[in-house]
Amino acid sequence: MKTLTQPTTAYNLTAWFVSVPPGKEIPDYTVLEEAMENQTGLLHETGDVNELLIENPGDHDLFIQAGDIVKGGRQDRTLGVDFIVPAKSGKVPVPVFCVEAARWHKRRSESDVYFSKCSDFTSSKKLRAALREAKNQSMVWASVAEEQTKLSAAMGSDATCAESPSSLQLSYEKKETVSAVEDYLTGLESLPSAETAGVVWAINGKLSHADIYASPVLFRKVWRKLLRAAALEAIGERTAKPVEPLRDIAEVSAWLEEAAAAAAEDENLPPRTRLSTRRAKAQLRFETRDTVIDEPIHLSILAQ
Repeated sequence: MKTLTQPTTAYNLTAWFVSVPPGKEIPDYTVLEEAMENQTGLLHETGDVNELLIENPGDHDLFIQAGDIVKGGRQDRTLGVDFIVPAKSGKVPVPVFCVEAARWHKRRSESDVYFSKCSDFTSSKKLRAALREAKNQSMVWASVAEEQTKLSAAMGSDATCAESPSSLQLSYEKKETVSAVEDYLTGLESLPSAETAGVVWAINGKLSHADIYASPVLFRKVWRKLLRAAALEAIGERTAKPVEPLRDIAEVSAWLEEAAAAAAEDENLPPRTRLSTRRAKAQLRFETRDTVIDEPIHLSILAQ
């Protein structure tokens, strides 16, 4: 049974924090951002737009999630699936999508054979659906361009970077974007409690998306990245006239279960990941399971 907090709103973005009953003990997963901070060369360029090689030389299993953006290589990419990479894995192929359409060469002092940074997460629901449901590179590029256009309009300045206008990551790193995001962080960043394992978001009074994890420990590792992504989407969706925030917890609780009983489409990704997709009228529901412990470790829900 999921328990929701009362809502908290920053500008046009509202959050409900989620706690869940303890399940089986789960591994102490490393997440991609901290792994890349501690080790270089974990993600290798292959020359294939939609596949990279990842390795985990560490002592802890690595959890990566669809939407993680990695910077470098011949072009910036985003991970196409949630994926568990066991400790001492060796090189394992992982599906990715390009989020920088115009570059296929070394950039500045970055390596063009591996990736150096993973600090952001794709922000728009449309882009995440293109990754996980449509699995379509052209739709990903179109969604990136649309997101950059919305950010530019909302901030009153060009969100693209002259060095590589098609790079979503460079748009996120522009000082104007960073400043706009910080306004949201101030209101929300410190709010999750030690028991929080997930978050539900509404933008402009409408439910947007949710991410719920198997443990508060795993949630805390990805929380700032999730918050930044939600803030970026909210910035792009600003309206001239403020919209009354959604506050009905019962409505949110019902929405979280809307697609839970729908038929699942399962996909096994060796060595130990199972993905389940469920669809409702206005919702996509993605569940990621670690097959070694036979436990769901990430539930992602997108409003459609």
